[in-house]
Amino acid sequence: MQRRTLLPRPNWEARLQEVGMTWYAPTPEHPVPYWGEEGYYAFTPGEIEALKRDTQDLTTMVLETTGAAIEGGRLGELGIPAFLHPAVRESWDRDDPTLYMRLDLAYDGRGHARLLEVNAQTPTSLVEAAVCQWQWLEDRLERGELPAGTGQWNTIHEGLGEQWAYLVRERGVTQAHFSSAREVEDIATVTYLRDLAGAAGVSGSFLAADEVGTSPQEAFLLDTWTLPIRNLMWLWPFEYAWESRDSSFLATTQTRFVEPLWKAVTSSKGLLALLHERYPDSGLVLPASLTPGRLGSNVVRKPLYSREGQNVQLPGEAATAGAYGDLPLVEQAYTELPTFAAGDGPRYPVLGVWVAGDEVCGLGIREGRGRVTDNRATFAPHVVTPG
Repeated sequence: MQRRTLLPRPNWEARLQEVGMTWYAPTPEHPVPYWGEEGYYAFTPGEIEALKRDTQDLTTMVLETTGAAIEGGRLGELGIPAFLHPAVRESWDRDDPTLYMRLDLAYDGRGHARLLEVNAQTPTSLVEAAVCQWQWLEDRLERGELPAGTGQWNTIHEGLGEQWAYLVRERGVTQAHFSSAREVEDIATVTYLRDLAGAAGVSGSFLAADEVGTSPQEAFLLDTWTLPIRNLMWLWPFEYAWESRDSSFLATTQTRFVEPLWKAVTSSKGLLALLHERYPDSGLVLPASLTPGRLGSNVVRKPLYSREGQNVQLPGEAATAGAYGDLPLVEQAYTELPTFAAGDGPRYPVLGVWVAGDEVCGLGIREGRGRVTDNRATFAPHVVTPG
């Protein structure tokens, strides 16, 4: 595993715009580029095969632990409010289908990958991983800047398409609404998923998350035409919804969510502790605990739900700022991220392995400027060197 650099493609901004990525530049909210045009990571075929094995095992472990948590009545420990417990259990018992998730890993090319977190309900950086870095690879090969035979671990597009086809063929999902916050990246992500769904035979329209309606007289959520929403591809965190004014609809609605309601369990960082309980000798799972102090002082403290590295505390440091400081914490044994030099300071890559259904299908990498991956992180493409 190496970090390498190339000169930027002459028209790289226009090329990204062609595939729907318009948020590549720094903003006040994200003060570094979202897209890394010059730096990329190179893996040997053997490293990628090891990553595939490890992450396929982790996927099985995550899903089995999710089921055990639900069946064992441990939802309260994971921060899920009591009024939702029956609905989460019903969602699991129905086997409501999943489309995707992302496993975030520490990996340096030596030994096993180590699971840091699971992004199970609203994983982003999808367009970058599935489309933009593939375009980057094709352009670099066409320009002769990479050796012939250079590849990429990236069948994310195909895997998600196959999973939508499964939802149509086996689950009868032929219509869905697609919804997100009014953010450029979120809208682009949902639009991409909607395009994949359409190719598989799913029709549907977009509405913003704040346009999803409820009514005490209706069994389903409602769209802007007050028509029932039977399936909702919702890029909106369940923990936001269960704190909203009309949160009770989550427990009673007949609308089926993609991702399903049982993903509230998989999304909780408390699941890291349950994974360690279930697989204490696995080299893929870091020790973690919901009991403060049990693991000593060399731990990372994380809220059960948080985003963009908010309210995370590394050993010997103050917690990062954020909006999740009032939530219970999980403690996870600290592990070093690999460190690579760049022109403007060190980079700390976190590997994000994408899962379609229950099959791993590709890799995306975010480079942090610090040891907590936050809004100063940049997406970096990767290659697999010729065998």
